[in-house]
Amino acid sequence: MCKIITYLNENNIAFAVLKGVHDEDSYQMETKEFKVDLDIVLSCNRKSFIVKLKQDTEYRYLEKNCFLDIENNLRIDFYFQTINVGYYHYLKIYEQSFLNKEVSEKEYIVYQILDPLLKFSKYHFRHQYRLSAYFKLDISSEIKEMLKDIIGRKLGNQLVDNIANGNFDISNSFIKKCKWKMLFINGNFVKMLQSRIL
Repeated sequence: MCKIITYLNENNIAFAVLKGVHDEDSYQMETKEFKVDLDIVLSCNRKSFIVKLKQDTEYRYLEKNCFLDIENNLRIDFYFQTINVGYYHYLKIYEQSFLNKEVSEKEYIVYQILDPLLKFSKYHFRHQYRLSAYFKLDISSEIKEMLKDIIGRKLGNQLVDNIANGNFDISNSFIKKCKWKMLFINGNFVKMLQSRIL
């Protein structure tokens, strides 16, 4: 991790690493071999950053916003200002997180709640472990408030209550409703149209 962090600091690029306190332990929950990668949110212009990093021989461009740290064989996924899956930009990162160089715990929990559903349509064992650990604390009301602005109060409350009760079996119809709600934040509807037309 240190090499890319050094690169970002040397180039004065504001960043926030996506990581949580339960990450390391959660990898032991996976029954299949799981390769850990690094997720970083940047506060900079995407195009100029990608162009510049492509020229650095220590990194190999993989796809979209993803590079490989060749020396450490580490995949690095970059996000820009917001965390997204495809055209679903669902979480704008706080300015304070860029100052801290790490997302806040609340941001990370919301990321852990929504990202697996958008990417995999389910929670893997590692996600279940992390969320179960976080929800042992009394955080439901705070997380519900953050989710309200992303998927609405009703869906957010239902999702948090399910997780808090250890119910990780989320139906495809529920996930579709969440995606529908997300289309109407952060200009996602326009992004969807652009992705289908261009």
